[in-house]
Amino acid sequence: MKKVFLGMLLIALGFGTMSLTTNSKNVIKASTDNQKGVEVVNVEFGATYTCAWNSCCESPLIPIERDIVQRGLPSGTTYSIISTTSNSVTYKVY
Repeated sequence: MKKVFLGMLLIALGFGTMSLTTNSKNVIKASTDNQKGVEVVNVEFGATYTCAWNSCCESPLIPIERDIVQRGLPSGTTYSIISTTSNSVTYKVY
């Protein structure tokens, strides 16, 4: 009885993985066939900005995020803080 059960389980798992790999290949092929090109608009690499910061009351991240939005950059823009003073933050956008 155990051999029959294990045999059926092995066959079921074999068919499941076979259909999974076949489907994933078809999905990849279909998605790459439909790509025509990529358009990049308004991209600035490595720009450095300075914005005002009230160091006693807020984190430097808040004015940076606010400045990024005001400049019209995407909300998920990657940046690193270069320097801070008591009233300004300088950061670099990637």
